[in-house]
Amino acid sequence: MHIEMTKGTFGFHLAGGEGDPHALHANVQIFVRSSALSRTADLAISPHLMSGAEIDRFVDDAIASLETIRDDAKKAIATASHG
Repeated sequence: MHIEMTKGTFGFHLAGGEGDPHALHANVQIFVRSSALSRTADLAISPHLMSGAEIDRFVDDAIASLETIRDDAKKAIATASHG
């Protein structure tokens, strides 16, 4: 079994699980679109995640990193505009 889901810039791939003789267990890997020209999320940004807790940890860490980037980018643009 292999399922892909994309929403906006992000997506995930689900691999393994019941009915997949090649997988030992199901896992999810989170992806982001590699460029504005990409139609689907195609650049892996997470390891293979195998539980809801692992998915939550990865997404929470990503959100915290994005919040830091947002704050730094806003400060940089404000400084450049007044410099």
